[in-house]
Amino acid sequence: MAPFTHPISFVKEAAPLAHLCWKMGWNEANGGNFSWRLPREEIEAILTRHYPELAPGEPVPMPIDEPELDGEYFLVTGSGQFFRHALEKPNQVFGIVRITEGGTAWQKCWGFSSGAKPTSEFATHLVAHAIRKRVSDGRERMILHCHPPEFVALSFLEPLDTRRLTRVLWEKMPECIVIFPDGVRVVPLLLPGTVEIAQASSVELEHSRVISWSHHGIFASEENPDKIFALVETVEKAAAIHRKVLSAGGAKQAISTAMLRQLTEKFATLLVAPPVLLDD
Repeated sequence: MAPFTHPISFVKEAAPLAHLCWKMGWNEANGGNFSWRLPREEIEAILTRHYPELAPGEPVPMPIDEPELDGEYFLVTGSGQFFRHALEKPNQVFGIVRITEGGTAWQKCWGFSSGAKPTSEFATHLVAHAIRKRVSDGRERMILHCHPPEFVALSFLEPLDTRRLTRVLWEKMPECIVIFPDGVRVVPLLLPGTVEIAQASSVELEHSRVISWSHHGIFASEENPDKIFALVETVEKAAAIHRKVLSAGGAKQAISTAMLRQLTEKFATLLVAPPVLLDD
């Protein structure tokens, strides 16, 4: 098969990621969503060079105002679009929108060829981008919401508690505390696509790049496609190990708090945040 190509470099990176998430079983049918905060000057230059005939659409009001994102561009999956079609129909699955009107509206700049709009979870994505842009000093640009089955299963097997969920995952693989030292923050069961879930998520996103939407899936923020995939991949593998341990009758031992502390000291330069859930 020929390598996937696209005139928009960001689509060229995002489409294989979306397709891989589908192959992993994380994004079935039209489940899940993705967004990428794009460098303004770079995406404007790309659109001008490859799509000079396109004019921005009319502003569409947003359910939540985000003045900190005014003028920002986002590559985002469309509502009702299937991740498995990302490679064959990228101009349909994805769109590029610009936040305008002082952060109160969005306008289409490219894509959504079948007439779709940004994902129904767009409000939560924008809340997340505003928070993680500030918290990470601009490093984090990408949001992925998906439904990793082992991780979702844990929400039916473990208490819906941030501390408990984080510790059982950290204790299953030494790499976990290096990959997600900020832990996994739990958001209670709320109706997807609402302002309420966006507001509840905003509280937890102040503290972590990874939040759990109880019985629903994972919502993660990172810098680029490789890092966001690795983040979810590591959480999901730890969840699978924990589920297997539970099915075998439960753990007889675990990685100790002392060892977790040694890991944080050894890999301090690699951590994106200090672990805050290590106290016994």
